[in-house]
Amino acid sequence: MKTLAVDKYQRVRLPDAKGGQRLAYTNNGDGTFLLTVVKADTKEPFPKGSLRHLFTKERDAEETAIAQGCLQGPIGPDNE
Repeated sequence: MKTLAVDKYQRVRLPDAKGGQRLAYTNNGDGTFLLTVVKADTKEPFPKGSLRHLFTKERDAEETAIAQGCLQGPIGPDNE
């Protein structure tokens, strides 16, 4: 049996745990507790096709019109 010490910040270093790993803590009430590894479900922030509504022909035409007003041609000594 291995023994581990708790530091002043209430931390315990588990030699077999990996960085960023999540554990669930259960106090059994009889002086023992249980740590269970919890696997986090990760979801894609933007699933495939979820942003499709942002790309329409009307929106592209509007953005192109705005960009035309902002863009300048080449500036230099030959073009002034």
